[in-house]
Amino acid sequence: MRQVQQFSAGFNPGDAISNQMLEIRNHFRDLEYKGDIFSENIGASKLPFVKKYKTYGKSSKDILLYHHSIHSGVFDFLRSFRSPRILIYHNVTPHHFFDSYDLKMSYLLKKGREELKEMKDRFDLVLAVSKFNQKELEELGFQNVGILPITYQLAKNSTKNEKTSSPIKKILFVGRITPNKKQDDLIRLAFAYKSMISDQFQFYLAGFSSRELYLYREELERMLDFYDLRKNILITGFLSDVELNNLYQEADAFVSMSEHEGFCVPLIEAMIHRIPILAYSGGAVPETLNGAGILFKEKKFPDLAILLNKILTDISFKNEILTNQDLRLEEFKKTDLKSVLRTTIEIFS
Repeated sequence: MRQVQQFSAGFNPGDAISNQMLEIRNHFRDLEYKGDIFSENIGASKLPFVKKYKTYGKSSKDILLYHHSIHSGVFDFLRSFRSPRILIYHNVTPHHFFDSYDLKMSYLLKKGREELKEMKDRFDLVLAVSKFNQKELEELGFQNVGILPITYQLAKNSTKNEKTSSPIKKILFVGRITPNKKQDDLIRLAFAYKSMISDQFQFYLAGFSSRELYLYREELERMLDFYDLRKNILITGFLSDVELNNLYQEADAFVSMSEHEGFCVPLIEAMIHRIPILAYSGGAVPETLNGAGILFKEKKFPDLAILLNKILTDISFKNEILTNQDLRLEEFKKTDLKSVLRTTIEIFS
């Protein structure tokens, strides 16, 4: 029987792409297709089926799924294989976000976007995780690009506990500490909120902070001192699933200033936990929300502070937001990823 092998630049526990790879692997195993995950960088993973990509022993019977989001040696490695190949496009963050902080990352992203042109005729099937990503590929000349939805988060952390009443409002953002996620703008919003509304809040910036982006992290730390927000903002670093779930359970609002997203999984997680969302209209965020949450296009921090306060204090306004988010979540739940994968794999049967 054929096996389905997955490839990516990296595999890191908790990362959205890595989590989707795990979900895809589980679904294929249910469909009786075995397979492993091969990456250039495997981080702290100790999973026996996650391996360095150069250890892959090619087989013409294998179907190869390549997840693309950045340049690595994996694409060149796969070029020579004659096995059926599927491209799954997660988007490549524009390199300009990193130019002032990490030149290596900037180069890898720039190269990763340039490689898309070379991929156009090298895959038997092309899938994108959002219509936003699909459109990018079509503009580069890709044809018949399908959609492979991200749904792994729907199966877990789905409890909806009642939040305890507290005078300290808890605000959450979840995402790696990177310039495109714009944690610096979240700090600016927190300063506006503290100056205009109240200092009775705790803002959690939950996400992994890499050593390579120390310049951006240092910038954030200096901002906390400059705006006197040390008591109000916590940059958590990497969190376990349990720790992250606890933050979701306690949060009163989810706020995103991110300026580039290929999908933005935390928005779905916020919906699952019934947290009202306030988000900047960056990348695929409008598509992911699709009328849910509160979307804004201009970063006018005083106005946003007032709007955030309304979300936190106006019960009827909050409930209206949650009702729309619940409807959007139901749309996601209608997606049957296993059926999509079954249809996809039957092409090569």
